[in-house]
Amino acid sequence: MQFFDRKITRDGAWNLLAGPENTASPLTIREATYLYNAHFDKQTKTTLPKLMGYRPWLYVMEGKLKVNGQKLTKGETVTADPVELERVKAHPGTTLVLLLTDLQAKMTYAGKFSGIKRFEYVAE
Repeated sequence: MQFFDRKITRDGAWNLLAGPENTASPLTIREATYLYNAHFDKQTKTTLPKLMGYRPWLYVMEGKLKVNGQKLTKGETVTADPVELERVKAHPGTTLVLLLTDLQAKMTYAGKFSGIKRFEYVAE
């Protein structure tokens, strides 16, 4: 388990919370994934962080969001090509969680936390 102290701002800035080993993120995830959040006190048009080769998965933790004319509310998610999610409009009181994941990264079903092991598979 990892912990870190941080000041929570509500200015719409994207905060890097976690990322792969050997990156500048404050917490480590042993996956090809970066975790961000942002809090918005006022209506804001924002640009999502981007990493070449990483696909965004955006979750509305609190509040409302508009993406390409589509309205999302608390508990809803959206994923698409990074260009399609490049600009979003957050309403006041919105908290967003963003995962950027490399869908081409190596993976395995082996290990303690992978559920029932019917087979082992490693993608190359």
